[in-house]
Amino acid sequence: MKILLVKQLFNPEPTAKSLDFAKELQRRGHEVEVLTGFPSYPIGKIYEGYKQRIYKREVMDDVPLIRVPIYPDHSSSGIKRFLHYFSYAISATFIGLFLVKKPDVCFVYQGAIPAAIPAIILKKLRGIPFLYDINDLWPETVATSGMLKNKTALKIINGWCNFNYRNAAFITVATPGFKKKLIAKGVPLEKLEVVSNWSRDKISTEKLPEEIENKYFKKDKINILYAGNLGIVQSLQTILKTAKMLQDQEENKIQFIFLGGGADEENLKKTARDWQLKNVTFIPRVVSSEVTKYLNAGDFLLVHLKKDDLFKITIPSKILAYLKSGKPILMGLEGNAAEILNKANAGYTFEPDNPKALKEQIIKMISLSHNDILQMGKNAKMYYSENLSITSSVDKLERNFKKIAKK
Repeated sequence: MKILLVKQLFNPEPTAKSLDFAKELQRRGHEVEVLTGFPSYPIGKIYEGYKQRIYKREVMDDVPLIRVPIYPDHSSSGIKRFLHYFSYAISATFIGLFLVKKPDVCFVYQGAIPAAIPAIILKKLRGIPFLYDINDLWPETVATSGMLKNKTALKIINGWCNFNYRNAAFITVATPGFKKKLIAKGVPLEKLEVVSNWSRDKISTEKLPEEIENKYFKKDKINILYAGNLGIVQSLQTILKTAKMLQDQEENKIQFIFLGGGADEENLKKTARDWQLKNVTFIPRVVSSEVTKYLNAGDFLLVHLKKDDLFKITIPSKILAYLKSGKPILMGLEGNAAEILNKANAGYTFEPDNPKALKEQIIKMISLSHNDILQMGKNAKMYYSENLSITSSVDKLERNFKKIAKK
């Protein structure tokens, strides 16, 4: 089968369902072509080594790509971000569609709604069906982020989304919550299936150098590691409040470790200094290939997002990496993500933005034996392999490709 991937972001950008997805489809005997933009995410400017022009053909690890020009931006400006998304849609439609081979089916990764434009045009002009893969729920995503608050604009975006849904031959969604939302918007149940993303992180058994591990990870403590963006929506002040409560009660068996950087980094460090928290450590951001070594050194891996209804139907990619690494998880999320952790029997959940709830779960952790912690980690890895891996997800996508191509 000839499959065209319409994806604004692609390697070397950090994004789901990219080169790994294309290679897996090729491994299964399909002919794959990718229509993408010049790389700019997340820095907001074209990557070094690339220069924008009308188009560029490229072969990446035996996968043929066609790159089209974009307006690079990753600022907080709603207008600029829209131009970023819309520029790809226009270039992919009026340049890219003249360059691609005629496919049997098209795959559209919806990070933003304009991405479906070239696939819809291809459907109207050449009868090519497309599978629409929903990874961000619009307009809810832009409303929650605060990037767009105008009610009229949000209504227009909602109508645009419904237009895309009607034109798609089939729709896959990242979470059960997304599925319920789309059904409520009128998308037929038979047109929907939940297909999880998989972790792109390369997980290994490599260990940190002994001197680094001993510096940050204490042998006589339970080390709770948060690895990733120290941003506003992560609401990590909640963790520091819990750390202070434990310190005030002279419970000294727990160590919180934050690895990474972000918009709230300096504020978090200031709070830790002001409260004189001895059970909190910050590690500067490291290259992605090194992260797995830090995950291996932790006892529990922490994930937390602020309390918001949107996050009840969201499964952060961090959770997939944590499960894949075979470590137990301490999760400040409700809804779909919490359901996964409970099914996997791979850790503890607590109400987000609730320091007391986190403290209660940590008290339970303290009583665990080393073997209990190891078993939770094994459960995590097994659940990921059986339910969330690239093999299980591409099985579902491939089946639906075949189904809509026949129609």
